[in-house]
Amino acid sequence: MEMLINAIIAGLVLGLTYALTSEGLWGAALMFFNVVFAGMITFNFYEPLADLIDKTGINWGGSEALCILLLFGVSVLILRLTTETLAPAMVRFPMPIYQAGRLVFGVAGACVTMAILILAHEAAPVHKKVYKAIAYDTKPPFGLGFDRQWLGFFQFETGAVFVQYSNAGRPDPYGTFGRGHSIKLFDPRGEWLIDHQNNRPYGTETVPPEESDSSSSDTGGGSGAGQAAGGGGGGRRGGR
Repeated sequence: MEMLINAIIAGLVLGLTYALTSEGLWGAALMFFNVVFAGMITFNFYEPLADLIDKTGINWGGSEALCILLLFGVSVLILRLTTETLAPAMVRFPMPIYQAGRLVFGVAGACVTMAILILAHEAAPVHKKVYKAIAYDTKPPFGLGFDRQWLGFFQFETGAVFVQYSNAGRPDPYGTFGRGHSIKLFDPRGEWLIDHQNNRPYGTETVPPEESDSSSSDTGGGSGAGQAAGGGGGGRRGGR
């Protein structure tokens, strides 16, 4: 089953790559930055928006996945319309640069988009192993780990680029970001994938196993970049 899911993800990435490269270098580059900024907007606001939905009394458990998909889709649409308005004409490039550039931006844009979609599924109220194939340590597809790569990137952005110093935050427990100051870091312990797998309602196993608790820094905590557990946020259980 895991091989099938990986193959499906790879097939979707190829399809998205084809769609993006067909827009040429300029169009593929614009869409790459559109999906990156849309992803950053999504992961900045999906938690408070999900909290608002939960406070309405609609406790169906899918608020995080819904907010991720909704925010990402709306953000991509608005950014796409904005860039089409500001830059409606295709920019000409030398043919070697054109061919290589559209492939690079096409693949990159497809991978970022697929990472967001995988994370939305992992935030959904489904089985602890999504599609009985994707767990916190699976690294889909084929060990590339699109989900944890995005989470690590976003954690880095909140800790090193768009840093918010706040008394409401807390120091990075691994000392990678903030230089000891309290900052609003996206999941300081890098446990987003672990927390969300444990909170999915179907299935009984808890991760990581108890015997590996002593080495949680290798399997679940990671460094300030959070590489082991996914490099991301702990969701609404200790993130920003």
